[in-house]
Amino acid sequence: MMVSLVLLTVIGCSTDDKFSGSPVGNMQIETLVGTISTPAVNALTGQEIDFTASLPVGVTFNDTTTIEVTTLRSDGGRIREYFDIMPGETSVTDKIEAVGGLVFNTTFELSITAINLQTVVPGKHFLMTSNKVLVNTGSTSIPEVADDRLKIFVTWLNPRSNNKLRMSIDRPTLADVVVNAFNSGREHVIRNSGTTNSSALSTAPGEYIFSIGGDGAGTLLSQPVDMPYRAILVFPDGKVEVYQGTYNGLTESSPLVPIFKVTKTENGSEVEYTSSQL
Repeated sequence: MMVSLVLLTVIGCSTDDKFSGSPVGNMQIETLVGTISTPAVNALTGQEIDFTASLPVGVTFNDTTTIEVTTLRSDGGRIREYFDIMPGETSVTDKIEAVGGLVFNTTFELSITAINLQTVVPGKHFLMTSNKVLVNTGSTSIPEVADDRLKIFVTWLNPRSNNKLRMSIDRPTLADVVVNAFNSGREHVIRNSGTTNSSALSTAPGEYIFSIGGDGAGTLLSQPVDMPYRAILVFPDGKVEVYQGTYNGLTESSPLVPIFKVTKTENGSEVEYTSSQL
């Protein structure tokens, strides 16, 4: 059984306040080197990501063991959470909140940073570290969840009226649509039900192909430019998908290039959305 004990958010760069404490007397200090993994490639501030954290091979404890897992960004901002590994078990699989980033494109580290034994081993004090997994992140915020629609937001570096991308959507049973720009990027929603369709809204079931390209004369600060972009999809159930990449050599007349697709499937009153990067 996987149990998440406590969620603690810490923004700072101190390293002397880990819950494992300090050894006293002549206790033997042993550093365990575990492993941690995550399927997440991209994650923004506050987004929860799955992970599996494991004790070293051959190490088990007869009582509950609590490990500290941290997401740490380069400026020292971090989020630390605590998870139980049950007696006789060697790993825990759970979710942790991403610390995010302060600039458009950066990374944070995911790792195990401490351990606490519910039943101590006489004469020993344990520390714990692990490999560090880099996850892509950035300063883009995540739109709020709406349970009646899939929200799609595409943004790029320095989005503004004179630094724009064109976003076109190839929609099922409907004409392609070019989405108007907002100050921070371009938005579109696909509603679970209804029949109204516009540049901001779609409803039809089927496959949607999202493409980006040049937006015409006077729409780039400089060209050609290798333009980083990010697509955020917020599903009705609260799941978040983040896709990012770079449009290399972008000019004002660059052709549209597909970057991701969404499929809406209807089964009676049930609606399902799936997505993938192209």
